[in-house]
Amino acid sequence: MPDVYQRLARHLGPLLSGYPYSENLIDLLKAGFSPAEAEAALAIPNDLMPLEAAPLKTIAARSQMPVDELAGLLEGLAARGQVFSRTATDGGPGYALLQVGYGMPQSYFWGGQGDDTARKMAKLVLGYFNVDTTRKIYGGRPTKTFRYAPASLSVEVPRQGVLPQEMMEPVVAAAGKIALCYCPCRTAARVLGRTDCEHSLEVCIKYDEMAEFVLGRGLGRAISADEAMAVLKASEEEGLVHMVDNAEGAIKHTCNCCGHYCWHVGIIRRRKAPRDALMASYFLRATEAGECIGCGACVDICPVAAVKMVDEVAVVDQDWCIGCGVCAVVCPTEAISIVRRIEERSPETTGELFNRLRREMEDPQG
Repeated sequence: MPDVYQRLARHLGPLLSGYPYSENLIDLLKAGFSPAEAEAALAIPNDLMPLEAAPLKTIAARSQMPVDELAGLLEGLAARGQVFSRTATDGGPGYALLQVGYGMPQSYFWGGQGDDTARKMAKLVLGYFNVDTTRKIYGGRPTKTFRYAPASLSVEVPRQGVLPQEMMEPVVAAAGKIALCYCPCRTAARVLGRTDCEHSLEVCIKYDEMAEFVLGRGLGRAISADEAMAVLKASEEEGLVHMVDNAEGAIKHTCNCCGHYCWHVGIIRRRKAPRDALMASYFLRATEAGECIGCGACVDICPVAAVKMVDEVAVVDQDWCIGCGVCAVVCPTEAISIVRRIEERSPETTGELFNRLRREMEDPQG
């Protein structure tokens, strides 16, 4: 019979945003779970949607452990950010396995951890979440889990076909609770001694259920809508990309990503995966050539290195542009605009997004 870590690794595979099996995953699980904790985690259903939690009694019915022992193990895991937790539908404690992109591997670094444990986990995370694994997680279905939201706070940019709900202002306005965390990608890189990226760290924003989780586990701090808008504006000015759930309206995340160490944007910048293999990119940059003065500012700030100077005019590689719009923030002549590249739109809600992803997982042929 496979040992408990092998069984847990297999159990994590069928999650909506699941874990491809590998020996590196076994190493990661061994570092995060004791054998008893792994047994407790195996009792958590693996057919839940992200941010949905099973009641303790449901989990207990799937386990041979005494309820008190199981509850203690699950609460200990939740306290360390190893499982998701929230109030269940029955009003009692609820727990769920962390899904990739919804706590795994971010919970190791959201609090800005820089100790030996964080360093150990950063090495294991880097070993597991390589390019091949990332492509398996995010590239296997037509609908993508996350999308890029165009810059909209630091400068007025002409936007052709960009809907209001596809920008950041409505997201912040709709949130009932907001939390600010550290960027897990850059924090993990700093822990490992990589200091060539000077972008800000405390820029990862969570809303509603995700905010409640990180605040309840001490992985972030509560901020106001005005503070969130200020973080987003400053991020745009730094050249950071807004990466959000691939839904309109009440999303749960805004990551502000760079091309150095982001687990998505960095892969595209290094040309390790095609742009459309990992993320939903609904927009492109357009340039008014007659207004471009050839300053090169947009070349320097582009997070995916999709712009170059040709005959003293900025030229965009449309196969790699992600339509993030941060180039427009630094353009001195307002020569840049954002245009819709495809008519397709995001699902209206994260619930619709998750249901669509589930249908595509169950029927890959459509």
